[in-house]
Amino acid sequence: MKKFQITTEIETKAPKKMIHIRDLKAAKKFGPGYFIREQMELRNWTQEDLAEVLGITVKHLNKILQEKQPLTLDMAKILGEAFNTSAQYWINIDTGYRLWLDGTKSAEETSVDIKATIYERMPILDMIKKGWIKRPNNVNELEKSVLEFWNLPKLSFDKLDKEIVPCLTRKSDAYNQYNASYAATWYQMARNVAGKYTPAKYNEKSLLKLYDNLHHYTFTDGGIEEFIKELNKTGVVFFVLPHLNKTYLDGAAFMYNKNPVIVYTGRYKRIDNFWFTVAHEIAHVLKHLSDDLVFVLDNLKDKEESDIETEANNLAAEKLKHTEITEFLSPYMHYLTTSKVEECAAEYEVHPSIIVGQLAHDKSIGFRHIHIYNENVLGLIPKKYQVDERKN
Repeated sequence: MKKFQITTEIETKAPKKMIHIRDLKAAKKFGPGYFIREQMELRNWTQEDLAEVLGITVKHLNKILQEKQPLTLDMAKILGEAFNTSAQYWINIDTGYRLWLDGTKSAEETSVDIKATIYERMPILDMIKKGWIKRPNNVNELEKSVLEFWNLPKLSFDKLDKEIVPCLTRKSDAYNQYNASYAATWYQMARNVAGKYTPAKYNEKSLLKLYDNLHHYTFTDGGIEEFIKELNKTGVVFFVLPHLNKTYLDGAAFMYNKNPVIVYTGRYKRIDNFWFTVAHEIAHVLKHLSDDLVFVLDNLKDKEESDIETEANNLAAEKLKHTEITEFLSPYMHYLTTSKVEECAAEYEVHPSIIVGQLAHDKSIGFRHIHIYNENVLGLIPKKYQVDERKN
């Protein structure tokens, strides 16, 4: 179940500040003694009168009036009978007063508060399962791991809430506050991984040249490994980082220092998905990343396309010969054979899985054919480019 926090605004001469209702404390909270005195005054009773009515000593009553001891359930019932109220009325007054009087959180309350703050923004259990953080033995270890993960001096998600989450929630209705926070957590992990690389100097002209020839690498044996090597030579960092729960990510592009970084999640683990995702992210690197757009996180199944996503899709389709494939195969769509698909693949030097994937996406063939020519692409990507979850 998602946890929602209720906030309220406090009006001051300074700018408005958002605070939690749970952090508000009344200037003064009155205990049951105050309200007992009110009832005594209404009836013109002395302490001796009320002590006699309640069947207790004056000394005992005086302690109650001075709030020196909590009300017992039995005393709350007796007061209810004496003043024609419910016992719950007196219990609520006394409980509220004791909580106000304490004004501090127990160690257990503090622990729960810290964990709730962390868990609502980070899928901790999934991160532990993936080896991104170690399983903590207590809340202090959890907080320390989170601070190290985000490189923060103290536990605060202000930057996440103000800069990253709003960017994602504006991008698509598919992102609400919670899965946007999870996506931002994935992005932070990607940045942490990117920081471990020592890439070559970025060369945009070399990347453009490689991009124009991308389709050729899809068609050759060992083409994926060779392409990644050439991508690294242009100064682009590449690695595979699995997506987190509720993030629905296929890939990402961002700048780390002065080098572009492209990340593939392996969400669908298909060859055609790998090549289209990589082609899409390269388009972002070449066309869109800037001081105003420092990162792009992509769910390629998101139907709400922005202008930059449309442009990236079109460029990826161009590099993977989608138009040529459609024109070549359109006369044969009434009875398409694998031999014709392979003929088209040889003609334009594209992997046949890309052809089948495109046709399925365009609904020219049934999606059930998507796995023809496909295999688990993660088995074709060298392990050195895949984040080893056991070592994190």
